[in-house]
Formats: sequence, structure tokens, C-alpha cells
Amino acid sequence: MCTPDESSIEILERLYVSVATVLSADADNDLTEEYSTAEHTANTINFEDYAHELAFLPDLTEALATELDYSATNVRHPELSLDLHEKVVRVLKQHEKIMISSGNALPPPAYGVVCDIDVQGHPPIKQKARRVPLHHSRNFTSC
Repeated sequence: MCTPDESSIEILERLYVSVATVLSADADNDLTEEYSTAEHTANTINFEDYAHELAFLPDLTEALATELDYSATNVRHPELSLDLHEKVVRVLKQHEKIMISSGNALPPPAYGVVCDIDVQGHPPIKQKARRVPLHHSRNFTSC
């Protein structure tokens, strides 16, 4: 029985103790066997619902022969000397194994997210970059 001066926490504690006592006393009963374990079934997830949020990486399971053209315009530059061009080609050939054949491994842009700051028509603030005085830079390094 509840008394009017009892708090809700005391009532809850008393109820818990009485239920735990009954369950432990009836441990030999067959009905408590079904309550002794709990089964959590997995939720069903449909990937179609989350397709716009997933990043799709290229399939790297198949060995595709990537043919790189070192004479293309993105490798050759008219202002580079022949020696510098050979150095660029040598570095590219050295790292040829890690280059992706097509596309990139970046995730798609965020779905439904605005990546802009609304300034409500105000023009941007034009200020030159300033150096931090030395007596202030000590404070930054101590953080």
C-alpha cells in the first residue's frame, strides 16, 4: 500500500524489491524460463533509403590495367624544362601503383545541406591579412 507521505522514488524502489523477490522465489517455475533471456531482433535497414548519404568507392577487387599517358597536357607544361619534365614523369611512375583508374574516392556532396553562410545581401568585408605581433604569438603556442 502507498502512503501519502511516500515519495515516488520510495514507491518505485519498494515495487522493484517485491517484483525481484517474486521472480527469484519462482525461479523453479517453468513460466520464469521464458523471462530469463531477452532476444533483440535486428532492425531492417533498406539501403535505398540511405543511398544519397553513402559514399561509393570504386571496385578495386578486379585488377584493371590503368594506362597512364605521361605525354598528356596535364603532365607536360610548356614552361617546364626537359629535365623537370623527366623528374615529374619519374615521380609519377614511382607512385603509379596507388593511382585510381577513373573517378575519385571522395564522397558525394552532402544531401540537403546548404554549405554557404547567409549574409543577407551584405558585401564581404575586405581586409588584408595581418601578421600577429610576437608578444601575442607566445600565447597561441602555449595552448
